[in-house]
Amino acid sequence: MLLWVATAALAGLGLCAATVLGGLADVSVFALSVTTAAVPMTAGYLAIRHEPDNWVGACLTAAGTGIILIIAHGQWQEALAAEPRSLPASPVLWVLTQGVWMAWFVPYALTIALFPDGRPHGRPGRFAVAALLGIPPLFNLLTAFVPGPLMPPLAHWPRALGTHPVGYLSLALLPLFLAALAASVVSLARRRSAADSPARRAQLRWMLLASAVVPITLLLCWLGYLVTGGPGLVIVGLVAMNVLVPAGALLAMLRYDLYDVDKALVLTATYTLLAVFVLVGYAGVSAVVGRALGADSVAAGVTATVAVMLLLLPVRAMLLRLLGRRLHPRRAAGLDALTALAERVNAGTDVPERLEEVLRVALRDPGLRVGYRRPGGTAYVDITGAQVDSSDGQMIGSSGRDVGLVVAGPGAAPVPPDVVAAMTLLADSVRLRGELAGALAEVEASRARLLKAGYAERRKLEMNLHDGAQQRLVSLGMRLRTTQHKARTGHEVDLDALVNSAVEELADAVHELRALARGLRPSSLDAGLPAALDSLTRASAVPVEVTYAAPGLPDHVSLTAYYVVSEAITNAVKHAQASRVSVDVRHTDEALRVLVRDNGNGRARVVAGSGLAGLRDRVSALGGSLDVTSSAATGTHVEAVIPCRS
Repeated sequence: MLLWVATAALAGLGLCAATVLGGLADVSVFALSVTTAAVPMTAGYLAIRHEPDNWVGACLTAAGTGIILIIAHGQWQEALAAEPRSLPASPVLWVLTQGVWMAWFVPYALTIALFPDGRPHGRPGRFAVAALLGIPPLFNLLTAFVPGPLMPPLAHWPRALGTHPVGYLSLALLPLFLAALAASVVSLARRRSAADSPARRAQLRWMLLASAVVPITLLLCWLGYLVTGGPGLVIVGLVAMNVLVPAGALLAMLRYDLYDVDKALVLTATYTLLAVFVLVGYAGVSAVVGRALGADSVAAGVTATVAVMLLLLPVRAMLLRLLGRRLHPRRAAGLDALTALAERVNAGTDVPERLEEVLRVALRDPGLRVGYRRPGGTAYVDITGAQVDSSDGQMIGSSGRDVGLVVAGPGAAPVPPDVVAAMTLLADSVRLRGELAGALAEVEASRARLLKAGYAERRKLEMNLHDGAQQRLVSLGMRLRTTQHKARTGHEVDLDALVNSAVEELADAVHELRALARGLRPSSLDAGLPAALDSLTRASAVPVEVTYAAPGLPDHVSLTAYYVVSEAITNAVKHAQASRVSVDVRHTDEALRVLVRDNGNGRARVVAGSGLAGLRDRVSALGGSLDVTSSAATGTHVEAVIPCRS
């Protein structure tokens, strides 16, 4: 609250000075400064609301106060230089505030040194806090005695406290001040290394990403004086500092999991170093070429620009690689492990199913799990078939398809997004190999069931032949042989009765053989599948509506389709208590599609040993598929797709 009151008072002084100056530009600068100060003050307010007892919020608020202080100080000086009698002034105050510019840096550096719990960490943190609080007042005191005029625009004002060579010691404080800014960043980096939880490490990485801009901004100011002769470059750093530090603090405290902070950290460090290389390289090349061609030569500027850009082309890739390994070691370890596994798989010395094991070792996460999407389902299973909980998983995708997911172990940090992306091909290979193995196992099981069913059918046929037609024919043969023996021995034989009996026996045997043949292949199929379906329709106990559009089918396809329809109608009448059945048979895309729907109670299930299970095996044997969906609301739908390529 005191900082807000002080900010309001300073804003009033600045507005008063801007009014005295009277120019539109001066008022606009003041308004822009107030807007700029609103960023850290808003961040400070939100931080205090989130953690009222934490000094971080107060430091962010102080950053806004410092901005208003610097602007008010500068505009008051401008007003006094333009109209000395327009505002009250104290020469002592002016000589003691030559280092007011430090108010840009001190609050932000304290925010970094005290983040996230409001206390400094280790020796670098304690040094940073002590130096940041001690150097500014000592610097202002020493600069009050520096021989020579004051800084513009009040260069003509007298030094109210006199001059003394001791004032030059203020220059020695500048490297210490830069060291204090750097120490705050080092303290934060060490705190991150010592963090014992993924959440805290993610928080500190966000703040570390933003913190580097503070000492870099001061370096930009000094480089600006060396390269351009003025502090123009510092404006870029001040704007970045005023945005990144408050934003980094808020993200770290409220939404640390919003983005891959490690990737952002690597990119920021890379382009920061590139910016420094550009400045140093441009200055160096310009100096060398300018000496030969002239300092103001256009050719010197063009040559310097081209030379620096050519030098930076390979440097960028090298920095991304080196800093990526240094600042994001888990990402580098994961990518290296995946690359090595892929090479071994391609060489045939390893299998992709070791993906989970390899990642556990590389990421040092023994609880990590990789799940793969089951075909036609929503569950995720590992290579052993155990289900993997998908609530906290990171999705693995391939060409818009959901391949699987990876779940970090309890208490472990999430898998870096780049590693998740690099897993896609290996995970897809594992999933496809699993699907293929499952399909082969199902084909083998289906083959075994077909062989068993065929053996059972042969046994049944053998028994029916043995107990039926075969017995009749054997009995008839024995009677004929007996009659022949009687005739040879002179006994009287009734030939009419014998022939009539033999004909009846033969007719019965033929009837039984035809019945057995109809069990193997319905005779109605001799006239084609439409006629056979019409026969089923007439024989059904419920109305059956048939739609047919499939001319010229192979015999084995017609036979399988007939059995599908026959079994589905029988189940609808016998088990589902349906009152209506519809049959749709049509030829599409070199396959026969058979769909049988009823309005029954929807209790159909494909279980081992059932008629539907046998149908599925029969259809699978032809390379097709049989799907059964059944519910009380929609009845039962039996759909078979049977390839019928010539």
